[in-house]
Amino acid sequence: MDCRDITFSADKSRDRIEHALLVFPRKLLMRVLAFALHLLGASRKDVAALVDMPEESVKTLLRLVMRDGFPALRDRRCIATSAAPVAALAATPTAASARADGDGWSIDLGTCGGALSIPITHPLQARTLVLSLLNAQLLPAQQCAAALGLSPAHCRALARALAARDVAEALFDKRVGQQGDYRVGPEQKAQLIQQWTARTVTGQSTSSAVLAREVNALSDACLSARTVRWHLQHLGLSAIRDTLPQLVETLKKTPADRR
Repeated sequence: MDCRDITFSADKSRDRIEHALLVFPRKLLMRVLAFALHLLGASRKDVAALVDMPEESVKTLLRLVMRDGFPALRDRRCIATSAAPVAALAATPTAASARADGDGWSIDLGTCGGALSIPITHPLQARTLVLSLLNAQLLPAQQCAAALGLSPAHCRALARALAARDVAEALFDKRVGQQGDYRVGPEQKAQLIQQWTARTVTGQSTSSAVLAREVNALSDACLSARTVRWHLQHLGLSAIRDTLPQLVETLKKTPADRR
């Protein structure tokens, strides 16, 4: 590269260096300039004079850069204080990430490889991949929990299970719930529907724990909140949660002869 025909402006050089010093430490900038001047053909003596460094320091710098690459441009005496932030900044673009939205899951593998889109209809696939990234320490438990809708503790437990067993054994939900109505007879069902309806109309809590407590008190049963949720689902009550109060108000305003 022949630069003899290029016109260099001392004023522009001074302004540009002052501007660069707002970003670069002075010693680092001078080392970069020294290496660049060396590549452009300047002698070590001229380089040393231009960057205000001893000629032997320039010689050592050039030898280290040619051996170790650009990291050698940094002042190694400052490595103890500056290496950690540089490493943290360098690690940021490589980090993987996972998030959930209305269409499914988006998993970005960072510099390890592109991104994956998993449809909402494939929850087991998303769970397997996210937990595998957790086991590989590429995703934090908090981000896995947010993506999968679980608690961090549950994510860690599933990740440990996945590490020990295959997907079918580790991640399939083996809970089958109540297979019959042997605990919930007609009386308990009637109380459950009555409590749920009255509380929905009056705007009170219809949580499974509250309903289980009320039904147990009224019918001397021993229903769990999980059993109550199972029956609420199979009775289809959740589908009318929002429309029931409005229907009640409409019927109240309807003349008796039209009811």
